[in-house]
Amino acid sequence: MFFASFNKVRNKQYIALLVYTLITCFIITSTGCETTTSDRYTSENLKTKKKLEGISHIILKDGTYINTEDKDVFYYEKYRDSNNVFVFSSLGTTKVFENGKYITKLIKNETFLPLSNVQEVYVTRTEVDAGKTILLTVGIAVAIVLVSILVLIISFASSGHNSCPYIYSFDGNKYIYDAEPLGGVICEGLVRTDYSRLEHLAASDGKFKLFVRNENDEQQHLDEMKLLSVNHEEQTFVTPDIEGKFFEYKTIVPPVSVTDENGNDVTGFFTAKDDYGWQTDMQKAAYSREYSKHSLKFRFKKPEGAKNALLFFNGGISQWGSEMVKTSLELRGNKIDNWYFELNKRDTELKKLHNYILEEELYYLKVNLLENGKYNVKTVIPGGGPKVDEDKVFNLPLENVQDNYVEFVLNPPPGYWKFEQIGLIYDYKTVGSDDIKVLDASYGQDRNGFDLLSGLNKIDKIYYDMPDVGNSFDLNFNVPENYNKETCELFLKTNGWYEINIDKSKPEQTELINDIFNNPGNIINYSMKLYKQKIKNLTELKLNNHQNN
Repeated sequence: MFFASFNKVRNKQYIALLVYTLITCFIITSTGCETTTSDRYTSENLKTKKKLEGISHIILKDGTYINTEDKDVFYYEKYRDSNNVFVFSSLGTTKVFENGKYITKLIKNETFLPLSNVQEVYVTRTEVDAGKTILLTVGIAVAIVLVSILVLIISFASSGHNSCPYIYSFDGNKYIYDAEPLGGVICEGLVRTDYSRLEHLAASDGKFKLFVRNENDEQQHLDEMKLLSVNHEEQTFVTPDIEGKFFEYKTIVPPVSVTDENGNDVTGFFTAKDDYGWQTDMQKAAYSREYSKHSLKFRFKKPEGAKNALLFFNGGISQWGSEMVKTSLELRGNKIDNWYFELNKRDTELKKLHNYILEEELYYLKVNLLENGKYNVKTVIPGGGPKVDEDKVFNLPLENVQDNYVEFVLNPPPGYWKFEQIGLIYDYKTVGSDDIKVLDASYGQDRNGFDLLSGLNKIDKIYYDMPDVGNSFDLNFNVPENYNKETCELFLKTNGWYEINIDKSKPEQTELINDIFNNPGNIINYSMKLYKQKIKNLTELKLNNHQNN
């Protein structure tokens, strides 16, 4: 492949020259389009970094949320006499006595936060989209090559998670990372339709403008992409279920209490979408003696006479859970195409896979509702993400709940799930078809000038393929008449699938596959074994860096 030659030591000087050229183009360009993304780091990810800046917020291990967007905060592997520390800096004044009089001096105040107290760190970064900016200053053909190379270089430093594709919404000023549909749809046999809320999309010049890009080491195949404009009353909200039926409501009732398997009160993690979410403390879990599922018990007040509710869910698959998708596929090695062939028949092998991930609750999560003293599975939550967590609602029948409380239990396996908000909606109504406008794209074109409109306006299994990192296209929709952003929500309907690139030359690890798939709980043991090895590798890398320095 043409780009493979750039991934060699002897060509680093050419990469540097290329990047310098791109930066120069950015500087001399008078206008350009920006994309804003948010990178997430765990405490383990940071241990190999010398320095980190642009920190927008920090989540401590006790759940405390620290907003640092307006603060001067840096992370350092080594700072003065401290190791692995966040430094909060501020300017102040003090009076000192010099030359027989008091004078005011500017001083720099610093406070420190040890990395050991930190669970997650988020860094917001804004990038100029080269595909839209360089075209103003250099030839189209040259620009496409440069853009592709730059995106490829950037991808080498990415976290390595897999999900198809990345959706950027134009907010009137810049493109903002807004949706990540089709998570886990790793072959055509699993193809599905997702509905993604586009929170940042705004009308601009009579258009809704989207930018779609493949940013992962995978081959993406898109069949349909449409925009849904959903009308609702003022001061109400709308959210879809997994079938694309929309519901309107005013209030999400938070849980009265949530306790974990150790009896700890973890209610605060689930009450709102505030970046104060729950997930496994992986370092603690990896070194526990036994690996078992979590047990999260939710209790809600139940209104008198309530016979049904909607379960509101915002969460998805964690970063580690996403990485385990590719890790599990790599076990198939040179037999993976045969396995995909069987899955695509949508028969025995697909049913076997579905039952396995449901029982292990890796990418499906069972909701166990307490009814007449017994827990029964009433609905199943599919995973998504890991970068963007979508709102979804699920029907929860309450006819057999006799108590004044609704109680259910979730049992996520360690390391696979993360949650932002879980609540119940008692007062709601279905959004009628007259309030939903389905918009076909008015413009769709990739970097080669290929027109996408006919291919993306219906489900026909004629896929638009993005086989390489950096493949991208623009998609515009006409703003409907009487559109009012105060009483209208926008959702992207996406149908498709993707295939993660793995090394197919290696032999299948048949014995390990059978051990994992035929013995309940062994996938958790295998996952934790890999995570501990990852920690060991990071520690060794850090020691080597210190020795070399």
